[in-house]
Amino acid sequence: MNFWIYLLIIESIPIGLFVFGGLYEANSTKFNQNKFGYTNQYSVKDKLAWEYANKVAAKIFGSIGTLLFIVNTILLFMFGEGVLTFILLFSLFMVIFSKIMIDKLIKKKFHNKS
Repeated sequence: MNFWIYLLIIESIPIGLFVFGGLYEANSTKFNQNKFGYTNQYSVKDKLAWEYANKVAAKIFGSIGTLLFIVNTILLFMFGEGVLTFILLFSLFMVIFSKIMIDKLIKKKFHNKS
């Protein structure tokens, strides 16, 4: 019984990434109409930057979410409940890594268009 609770806890991060990716994809064309979207200093400047930022965030969060969902499940089935802390730290690292990756991609594309 504890195994399924651990699996549910571990898979909440990838599922959250799926949800955020879907929301960013759905809101990518609503520049001034919606306050929800992937925002940073470059994405709020114009409609093109907003659409690009949300599309990139949706794709990266969806990809990282898929990867984490599969890897977390395999690790938990292979090694059991003893790797719970490692899996949670790995998931946290991947979320931070994806945020940094998205910010760098947006900055690279729109840094000179100030």
